[in-house]
Amino acid sequence: MKKNILISLLAVATMYSSVYAGGKVVVPVEAAVEPIPVTHTPSPIYIGLGILWGRYNGDCGGSGCTYEDVTYGALLRAGYDFSQYFGIEGRILGTFLKAQPNFGEELRHIGIYAKPMYPLGEDFNVYALLGYGWTQTQTEGANLKEVDEGGFSAGLGLEYDLSDMEDDREEDTLYENGFDGQGDQEKGWGLFIDYQRLLIKSSVPDMDVISGGVTYDF
Repeated sequence: MKKNILISLLAVATMYSSVYAGGKVVVPVEAAVEPIPVTHTPSPIYIGLGILWGRYNGDCGGSGCTYEDVTYGALLRAGYDFSQYFGIEGRILGTFLKAQPNFGEELRHIGIYAKPMYPLGEDFNVYALLGYGWTQTQTEGANLKEVDEGGFSAGLGLEYDLSDMEDDREEDTLYENGFDGQGDQEKGWGLFIDYQRLLIKSSVPDMDVISGGVTYDF
């Protein structure tokens, strides 16, 4: 009996020695877990739709006169961004609303472009378009030079990402649901505006477009 009591006293003393150290209570402290910052990985695939202003600046078939015709139309663009600095983009556009019904030079264009980019901040992005395009014109007027050929095409534009606004509003909710900050795809809308010279050749009239619209990142 005395032996059992002695064993019990030793067990209690051992327990107290693990709880108290130097007269102070030792409370186990868990290491603080720092929240993992959200790292956005922009979605590489996008598609866009916009409206455009088109200008045809040419001559009247060698008669010595020149004229400038303005029309309006639509643009479809789709691309893939390999990184925040480089991507590729395809475009199809056409004009069909005439500002000068006496001439009415309509533009048709399809092209594929290298797209070097440079971010100007978290939301803004400036880009260039450098590639090959096929351009065709159709006119209702007489003695106007029509174009139906391909060649070098280039442009310059600006994009604005709207997806960050929604991401900021949802960030706290994502953490509460156990989000670890990895693999977040910035799916959402954006805006763009750009200028493009459809065909850069000395043998053809100047054909320029200014377009703007919306994009969606998948």
